Amino acid sequence: MRAEMLKMRARIRRTRVIVDRERRLGAVEGEVAYDVTARKEEVARRFVFSIPGSNLKFLDVGARDGQLDYLLGIRENLDFDQRLYDDNIARFRSKYDYWGLDLESAAGDERVIVGDVTAETLVDDHPEYSEFFDVAYSNNVFEHLKRPWTAADNILKMLKPGGICITIVPFSLRYHESPADHFRYTHTGVSALFEAYGEVKTLYSAYDITGRRNDWQGTGAHRDFCPVDRFGAWRENWFVINVIEKV
Repeated sequence: MRAEMLKMRARIRRTRVIVDRERRLGAVEGEVAYDVTARKEEVARRFVFSIPGSNLKFLDVGARDGQLDYLLGIRENLDFDQRLYDDNIARFRSKYDYWGLDLESAAGDERVIVGDVTAETLVDDHPEYSEFFDVAYSNNVFEHLKRPWTAADNILKMLKPGGICITIVPFSLRYHESPADHFRYTHTGVSALFEAYGEVKTLYSAYDITGRRNDWQGTGAHRDFCPVDRFGAWRENWFVINVIEKV
């Protein structure tokens, strides 16, 4: 009994050391050298709605159902607001003509370009979309791409000069196949993908860490279970939001 009590006290002391050290470090020893203040959906909306003009062409890479729930309805940390979405979808439709790009089109929707964003012949197969779009947007897509560099090349080819690409992608997140999971990115890494294929200007690049300590366990549907310890499941959730302009 005494031995068990001693073990328990040792575990408590170790936990206190970890917690006390985190408190002491606080904002870390010195100034963080990169921006961790982003609210990714808020930033994305700011860029989408600040571009002047109407009848602009919008490309949703990895379109899914084409509803743009994340872009138009999330406040932060997966908090969906229906009223916010309803207001923003009305604004969006008055400003943009929408196209999606995905491996298949739901119910044969003509707004979806059926193709693989990582295919080297994508733009040759769809020449009508060369330098066609004012905005390209992807949310949690690039980690699933086997050849993200080819995707960056294709997106640049499909953007007009002066067009922007908004990329949201994990820097740190548990493994999740949908249908595969290949990469994680730093804030500079996303820009580097595009810089390799043309002249671009980075307009914004930062981390959203609002969900950093969320206890995120998978469901098992996408090989996304992760180990659990005394702190729970996965608790280091960082996302990059990067905005580049094609020069």
